[in-house]
Amino acid sequence: MANHRTDPFASFPFDVRMLWDINGKSLNYAEKAYRAWLDAAGEIQTEAVGFLNSRFAKDSAAIARLGQCQTPAEVLNAQTEYAQNALADFMSGSQKIATCLGNAAKRSVFPSLAVPEFEPQRTSHRRAGRGSSAH
Repeated sequence: MANHRTDPFASFPFDVRMLWDINGKSLNYAEKAYRAWLDAAGEIQTEAVGFLNSRFAKDSAAIARLGQCQTPAEVLNAQTEYAQNALADFMSGSQKIATCLGNAAKRSVFPSLAVPEFEPQRTSHRRAGRGSSAH
């Protein structure tokens, strides 16, 4: 008997195999995106660790301050100040993380759109020669 294999993609309205076409250009795009997201993961981890260290120190100081309060008014003031500072820290931290993610998306497609203060160290040398007319 003859072995008749059927093409599993024959029933699709278009040839989906072209979606997986691997060539130099598509690999270059994938590499840029992968590097940008890995850089972003490193930036986010650095930001998160810095944020947590800062918050732990501030939380410890707030507990110590609460322990020194002698009146209910002092306790209320300490709690209010702690809540305001914690909220400000969380807002600032979340903005930094959002900026890191946005820059990762921009760097993967348009590297020149990234915000300079959150660029990884290894790409900072590219900005130095941007104004030269070496083209």
